[in-house]
Amino acid sequence: MRAFNYYHMNRIFHFTIILLILGSFSELKAQEEIEKETEEGKHVVALLLGHSRIGQGRSSEGKKQFTMVPSFALDYSYWFSKKFALGIQTDFVNENYFIETGEEDGVVERERPIAPTITGSYKFGKHWNVSLGFGGEFAKGENYFVSRLSLEYGVEISNGWEMVAVLSQDVRSNIYDVTVFAVGIAKRF
Repeated sequence: MRAFNYYHMNRIFHFTIILLILGSFSELKAQEEIEKETEEGKHVVALLLGHSRIGQGRSSEGKKQFTMVPSFALDYSYWFSKKFALGIQTDFVNENYFIETGEEDGVVERERPIAPTITGSYKFGKHWNVSLGFGGEFAKGENYFVSRLSLEYGVEISNGWEMVAVLSQDVRSNIYDVTVFAVGIAKRF
């Protein structure tokens, strides 16, 4: 009887040691995943291609016309919590276009303007962000103040890569509006 108990006790002891070792490895792995999750995703860089609809678009003769120009955007965000971020959204328009200014001159040509804005973002739901920001539009001639409201939808592909779609509305110095629809990729790191 004594040999029976010693044999079983020895097996139980070894089995317990193995369970403790395996349990500590899984705990370390879980800790690594938590650390990785908190480290990953603080910074986001996105490259988007889109089209910008110019609300007060005109022809070179000053006639009202529907104006849609190609654009791309380069965005950076720093997520300081799971819900809130601060970043910069920069839109680059790839063509010249004409707008009505409401002044005596009437029509002004905008030459490939660049419009960076500092934005605050709020994440609601799993895929949606809304951003509000202010900045400037810079082009040859006159520069304008920009107010921007953006809605973004993102889907993670893998390893921090996302597909994103953005719809944004800019008001530029109460002179003209720009609506942008863009799609692209983003990388969280």
